[in-house]
Amino acid sequence: MSEKSEIFDRASEGSTKLFRISATHVAERLKMREIRERLTEFPIDEFTNYNLTIRLGEFSFAFIYNYGTVVFFNVPTVLQDSILKLLRSTKEAAGIGDTSEAFLMEEVPGLAGPANQVRFDRVLCTKITFAKIKLVSMLVAESSALDYYDILIENLLERATQITKRLELEGKFIDSKEDLLKFVGLCLSSKQEIIANLYIVDTPEETWEDSELDRIYHDLKVMLEVDTRYRAVEYKSKIIQESVEVITDLLKSKRETTLEMTIIVLIAFEIVMNLIHAIRAGG
Repeated sequence: MSEKSEIFDRASEGSTKLFRISATHVAERLKMREIRERLTEFPIDEFTNYNLTIRLGEFSFAFIYNYGTVVFFNVPTVLQDSILKLLRSTKEAAGIGDTSEAFLMEEVPGLAGPANQVRFDRVLCTKITFAKIKLVSMLVAESSALDYYDILIENLLERATQITKRLELEGKFIDSKEDLLKFVGLCLSSKQEIIANLYIVDTPEETWEDSELDRIYHDLKVMLEVDTRYRAVEYKSKIIQESVEVITDLLKSKRETTLEMTIIVLIAFEIVMNLIHAIRAGG
């Protein structure tokens, strides 16, 4: 497939236009100011501490979000790879690989029924506007980020299950205290990242006064199961939190027991030394 056909397709109807959307979650956090300074060769349409929009052509955009996801609308693959490479160079190596999401927007002037319709793999519109592109891209970005954090949580949950299973079978921790504390730290930092990145996304202001955008937003959010997946990640996080609390309580109890035994040994030692002194003095 040529680069031209990659970024723009015409269906057999002639006036129907199909545009590709590609989302990739590349980092747990991106600093927007740093990204803006690195992308000096591209014209920046919008910039906030939350997101950055780059215009790559007349009808071609890249949307970069501070929670680590970039979405390309109607952008050639070669250019996508170039920008992704630059974004990856701004962060530390991720613990797990990238997660990606593909979607479509199709402009159908003679669309029967509602002017905007959400399907399994695309949004159909009688006319595609920048506001609609931005809204759809935002939700696809959230979906890609959710995939990343779901994998992260699953990995932590698997590790927590291994620790509790060993505790059940052996009656004690097999891992060293340092490894357990590192695991606890990883769980806590991951939970903070999830809360900071995923639970602050409110309904966009643009939907408040535009019924078309409001319908697209809610229909696409349901189709992508955003809320359901949020709750699943939250539920798994709570399970991990419970495991972390058990581990920290047991480590604390073990430390207290060790301290108590140390005190008892010291007292016993002092008593024995006093008895020895008393026997020598009596002799």
